[in-house]
Amino acid sequence: MLQSARTVPPHRVPSTAALAAATAWNRREAYWFLIAVIVPAACWSRYPELVPYLFAIVLFGALVCRWRRIGQWMSMLRWGVIADVETVDTALRGDRNLRLAHATGWNVQRRWYTGVVTESAVRYRAGEARGHLFVRGLPFTTGVVLVHSKQPAAAMVISDFPCDLQLDGKGRWAASFPHGFWRQALATTALYGYAVAGLTVSLGYR
Repeated sequence: MLQSARTVPPHRVPSTAALAAATAWNRREAYWFLIAVIVPAACWSRYPELVPYLFAIVLFGALVCRWRRIGQWMSMLRWGVIADVETVDTALRGDRNLRLAHATGWNVQRRWYTGVVTESAVRYRAGEARGHLFVRGLPFTTGVVLVHSKQPAAAMVISDFPCDLQLDGKGRWAASFPHGFWRQALATTALYGYAVAGLTVSLGYR
């Protein structure tokens, strides 16, 4: 199946993939937004002049990180080639309760998982280039690995993307939203809406 999908980049990336990247939920980002709620609340009465700066720093930092992540995803989809997986070494990393995305071929399953989390060192080959990447979560099996044709050291598993992807024989990506995606997109929008509203309100109290 993978052999028939090998095409020479650049590939056409649909707007669906860009929208998914722009609105995907990110736990670390949500953590920093939570800090943006707690810290301004503590500083509001004593140092009201600092509150707008706190909101601005968190909002700016989140936008920069998200923009960079979108750029990495879009660049990988446009210039990525499918790699051959040579070896996989898996090590245990303790028990966790978290939401995981696990790829089997092109199929990605996203679900909450409670149990032992592993870290797989995946060594791959793409043409003459070789490299490795680390996959955290369930043990790596047969997930599709994409390698950047212009930067062979950069690679991603298909489950790293926030949408479901397929590459046809003509070099065109098909992207679809996974189950529950819109709830996460609304939560992401609410986070940014809170930051903008907090910045606007706090500026009015200066």
